[in-house]
Amino acid sequence: MAFYEVIRYESSLTNWLLYKHPVDEFNNKSRLIVSPGQVAIIVHNGKIEKICEDGTFKINSELLPFLKGFTKAFFGGANPYPIEIYFINKALKLNVYWGTSDPIKLTDPKYQIVINVRARGQLGVRLTEYQYFYQTLIGTLMKNSLITFDIIQEFFRGKTNQIVKKRLSTYIIENKISFLEIEPKIDEIQKSIFDELKEEIVKFGFDLVNLSIESINVPDEDFDKLNEILHKKAAYEQLGDQVYRTTRGYDVLEAGASNNGSAAAMMGIGMGMNMGNQMSGTSIIPPQENAKTAKATEEPKEKCPSCGSFIQPNAKFCAECGTKILRNCPECGTEVSPNQKFCPQCGKALYKKEN
Repeated sequence: MAFYEVIRYESSLTNWLLYKHPVDEFNNKSRLIVSPGQVAIIVHNGKIEKICEDGTFKINSELLPFLKGFTKAFFGGANPYPIEIYFINKALKLNVYWGTSDPIKLTDPKYQIVINVRARGQLGVRLTEYQYFYQTLIGTLMKNSLITFDIIQEFFRGKTNQIVKKRLSTYIIENKISFLEIEPKIDEIQKSIFDELKEEIVKFGFDLVNLSIESINVPDEDFDKLNEILHKKAAYEQLGDQVYRTTRGYDVLEAGASNNGSAAAMMGIGMGMNMGNQMSGTSIIPPQENAKTAKATEEPKEKCPSCGSFIQPNAKFCAECGTKILRNCPECGTEVSPNQKFCPQCGKALYKKEN
């Protein structure tokens, strides 16, 4: 292999993370150029000899003391100690995308229906511990001369999914909030995910700079179920219990009548259900009560003071024994109830027992 006089990495690729330069031979004229936003790691016999920040470096014994005394002639013209140079991108990467690989199945705490929650967003990461990254992950990730952030994204996907699912479901269940109420809480959920994921990513030499949740959503069919419950709840609150049940009963019958092929069957079912429900005290269409009936059931029942039979409100005589029902005290004129035997004002006996 020919000697390289200039060793550098230039590429239009913005998604690169680590690049292994093909050079393994140097001479006294060789220069290492590290561009801004890059770091160069010089490795000899698997050991990191030097980490160079951006700048220009001359490859000589001053930079790498172990180079002193290299003589290729003793080894038949071959480089006796191969040297590897790795360029690392230390720029902040903000567009590392994440998303739940499969939905989080949980019961909505407020509306008690099973929903499938999904989430997606972005990470902002930066490689800070270059030596640790090289020593722990290069052997795992290095398939060729280039490692991109796509590989890192795949590497962290499982852990990100695990933390997002755990934190999101825990927050919904512990705080008993519906999926429909989660939008204002995104900042809190985001922070809890960030704190835990940061601890995991730093183990591999990376710093988690930012995490954002772009969307928390459910499939359309789950959203439609929640909307239906909300509409029913709103109608119930606006119309009241009695009117709402009446309206729903008519809706059921109207839906059956609109189906020409089974209109008669639906009517039969409706009548049968009403007859059965009347026996059990309920009905699709609640019975209508007129004003007099409603008023009569609201007033207390009165008994005849002589025979104890129930008497109708405002009755003048008992229908069973014929006793005259007094509404006023014959002594002082105070209004009294038929159930009273003495006037509460003057104490006069209202009903005398017949001998």
